[in-house]
Parts: sequence; C-alpha cells; structure tokens
Amino acid sequence: MAADEGKRDRAGASSLLAEFKQLGALPSAHKRGYRLEVLLEQMFRRAHFRVDRNASVAKPRQTDLVARYGDTRYLIEAKWHNEPADISVFDSVRSRMERAASSAVIGVIISVNGFTDSAVEDLRVRRDRGPVLLFGEEELTQVLSTPRSLVSLLQMKREELITHGRVHLAAVPRPRRRRQPATDLPRAEARLLGLDLQPLPYITSGGGFGEFVFVPELPDVDWAFGSGSGVALDVPVRPYNEDGIVELLYGLDSMGWTSAEPQWNIQQSGANWHGSGARDFVEALRAWKDRENTLEGAHHTEQVTYFDTCQGGGFYTLTASIANHRSRAVYDCRLSFQMPGVPVDLQPIQHLFEQFDAATFSYFRPLNSPAVVRHRPEQRVPLEAVGYVVSHTESDLPDGDRPPEEWVTGLVVKNPHRDKDGRPASDKWPGRVTESELLICALRSHHRLHEPKEAYHLCSWEYARTSDALALRPVADW
Repeated sequence: MAADEGKRDRAGASSLLAEFKQLGALPSAHKRGYRLEVLLEQMFRRAHFRVDRNASVAKPRQTDLVARYGDTRYLIEAKWHNEPADISVFDSVRSRMERAASSAVIGVIISVNGFTDSAVEDLRVRRDRGPVLLFGEEELTQVLSTPRSLVSLLQMKREELITHGRVHLAAVPRPRRRRQPATDLPRAEARLLGLDLQPLPYITSGGGFGEFVFVPELPDVDWAFGSGSGVALDVPVRPYNEDGIVELLYGLDSMGWTSAEPQWNIQQSGANWHGSGARDFVEALRAWKDRENTLEGAHHTEQVTYFDTCQGGGFYTLTASIANHRSRAVYDCRLSFQMPGVPVDLQPIQHLFEQFDAATFSYFRPLNSPAVVRHRPEQRVPLEAVGYVVSHTESDLPDGDRPPEEWVTGLVVKNPHRDKDGRPASDKWPGRVTESELLICALRSHHRLHEPKEAYHLCSWEYARTSDALALRPVADW
C-alpha cells in the first residue's frame, strides 16, 4: 500500500511539473498567470495545505491564494510577467498582510521570472513588517516535482529571514562555506586495476539508468539478538546543486556517518561509472564534462547512487538526479537508511535533518520482508575477469623487512546475466542490473595479485533494497 501511494504521489507530481513546462508556451501573460494559480492550488493541496482561491482574508483587497497549514496562513501571490517582480509587488503583499490583522499570516511571492535586486534587498531590510517568502522558477520546479517538501522549504525560508536576516532564494544563495576540496575527504583504501595492472579512477561500464550499486559487504539489519526486524528511514534532503551534495558528504563525515569504503555509481543513458571512496566520488562527480565527452547523445540528467555503512550496524544509500549542465542543479535527493532498530539516541539524525533542510515527513518504518535477499545458482556460472579490486595486507615481519602485500579482494567481470534482449538469464537476478555490462564482485577466497587464477565463477549473490536504490553484492570464487 505504501509503495502504491508513493507511486501515485510521484505520478501526480510529474503531471504538475509537465503542466508547468507547458505553460511557458502560452503567449498571453494573463493566461499564464491564471493557469499558474490553478497549478499552485493543486501543488499546495498535494502538500496537505488547506487552500482557498480569491480569499477575503485581506478585504477589501483580493488575494490569489490563501493556504493554511496548522495555525499558519500563507498569503500567496503568483506572478508570471515578462519582467522580474519589483518592490510594488512586495508592497501589495505587505498591505494585504496588514489587513489580515493576524501575526500568523506569512506572505509568499512566486515569480517565475525572478525578482529585482532592489526588491530582494528591501525585503531583507524591512523584514520587521512581516515575513515575505520568495520562490523563483528553480525552486518552484523542485517543489512541483516533490510537493511534500514544500512545508520544510517554507519553514527554512522563514527561519533564514527572521533569524539570520537572509533571503533564501536560488538566485540569491545563502552564504555557504567555500567550495569544499575533495582532498579533505578520505580516499578509498582499495584500488581498482585493469588486467594490465594499471590503476583506474573508476570502472567504466556500458549500462543505463537504474539506481544500483555494487558493494563488497552488505550488513544484514535483521541479524541482531532478540526478535523483530530492522527499520528503514527515508530522508529527503535539498542540496540544490552538485556542491551541495559534496557539502552533504562533509556533513555525514563530520557526524560519523562515513566509513573508509563507501561505494558509488554514476549513471548516464549509455554508461555507468563505478567506484569506491568519498574523495574519488567527488572527483568523478566534478569531472562530469569529461565523462559526458565520452558519450554520444548524453541524457540531460545523470543519476548517482552512493552506499555506505553506519556505525553500530546498518547502511544507507544516497540517490540524486543531477543536471548534466554547468548549473549542476539537483532535482531530487534522498538518504535512505536501514538500521537494526530505532536508535535510543536520535540526536545525530535530528542534527542531519536540521543541517540539510530535510523534510519533516520522515518516519522509522519496520521492514516487512527480509532485509537481505540471497541466492546461489544451481550450477557454476563462469566469469570473465576484466579487472581487479586490490587491498594491502601488512606483513607479519618487522617493519622494513618486507613491503605490504597486495591481495585481490574483488573482481571486475563481464555480466553473465546480461541478455541481448534486456532480460536477465536468471529470474532470481535483480532486473535493474541487467543492462550493466560489468559486475564488481567480492572475492570469497582472496589471492595474491601476482598469483592470478585461471578461472573464476559466480558462486552467489545477495542484495538489499532501499526506497530508491538496490545494493548488490555478487560473490565470486576460483
């Protein structure tokens, strides 16, 4: 039921966004404005607001929309003129707020063509006349795609204006830390090598979209003392752009949510890039133009899936859709946790919510099926290796007597379940990995790098699903 409801919500949000994009073709500003009001009414209703059009709360002046959430009312003015909204629009909204004679009324101005700089500065300086919150085209597009995020975005905009004296607007970004260098994040401990033993920054594979990632270890959150099952927690976050995702990784690292070996996958319409390590992920993310140049007809959006384990057991996935454009805008981003249970200390998670503008609609939900699904093929499935995952092992001899040895702990292999017609060779194989040309397998029996084996085979696989992603652990042996 929850999955069906989620699909309906996403389908409804997609229709809102599609309708908004169609409005831009209307030549009449009056018609655009009217249709925009109707669209905004639907958006606020889907975000669980009570909405009245042409409300009389500010008599004798008329207001486009009044939306109520709890005890707070929002007077909403929508503009789609050929010029940015100026101070006259702000003064009109302030006048209506004063006539409403209620301290629980907040102004909201939505202007598809943005706002003049003087109007934004006037709002910041004169915020004592009542909070007025601004939405430009970029933010409106994001909320139309995810209406449930509207509540948290309004709350955050109000907090920025009242407490910090800042106007939160995509075109006027709030002060952030300097662009975080990737070098401040840990690099992967394991190395990726080709068959020629040359190091690779990541594994490039043919494939498509699917939001999955290969992992060397997969925690089973059901594996705990006592009865019961693991829990899931989905946290929508709003990083806005690629640098926001990097900042999110820094925040996760500072709060102890990162390990030495996170795994990731960047997906385009014709290729996937698989790698390990937070620093390596950031470097690959920022090199999007170089990756795009290797493709013919790259899609306008790329998807990322990032996997890491949690302290005390469990794991999380980070998924995001990023514009394949110099803006690197993030259209959707989610953290999805699976844990052995509800933590006694919720402060780290609350900190996460506050720092990254997470939506308020998040709950711990018990898993109603096994967290990890396992399969073993009836017969050996031969594998063709095309690369290695290598880790260092310290020698038992005294320091300086022998250098660390390199052991093969994983394999990069051609996907034996990739069918030409797009169907998996096994009905037990997760379908979204069918398009991937390559697999990255954990190696059950490690061997020295300079002692390669003649043949490898797929002996098992296991996977877990979060709300948006699939974490797959294929296991090979020799």
